Amino acid sequence: MKIEITEQDIKNGNPCDSEACAVSQALSRHFKTNAVSTSVSKNGVDIRVNDQVYFVDENDRKKVINFIFDFDNLDFEHNAVPPKPITFELNQ
Repeated sequence: MKIEITEQDIKNGNPCDSEACAVSQALSRHFKTNAVSTSVSKNGVDIRVNDQVYFVDENDRKKVINFIFDFDNLDFEHNAVPPKPITFELNQ
């Protein structure tokens, strides 16, 4: 399934918050639930929705990891430019 992280998700997201980051905002919107969590691990991107585990497609993994890194390292005090919206494939 295709997940789209929009400018609104980026604006509403909280850096370094696995349950409210921009990726989790997009997942919440897509799945219509707040029971989401996103994190980066040595295995890639760990995503949980309603206690179900999902995986970012291998072809999109690096793009999502880079997005999370850029989003989590925003320096709002210095007017940092947020990352651009992305779309990625999510597998169960």
